[in-house]
Amino acid sequence: MHIDAQTIINIKYVAAALVLLAIIMAPAYLAAKNGKGKIEAMRIRVASWVFGWTGIGWLLALIWAVRK
Repeated sequence: MHIDAQTIINIKYVAAALVLLAIIMAPAYLAAKNGKGKIEAMRIRVASWVFGWTGIGWLLALIWAVRK
């Protein structure tokens, strides 16, 4: 079986996208594991998606998710 260079590059892009998605969704996962209510978990998820690209917004959503 021969895998060409373009296939390897495509696999790398898919892997990078999955890692990025996992990082962005980390606050929502932690909110669910910490027993946040449905409404608060939804707010954390939305904040992570909307403000997650700034880095600071993602960090605030992460702190909000782990805070008791």
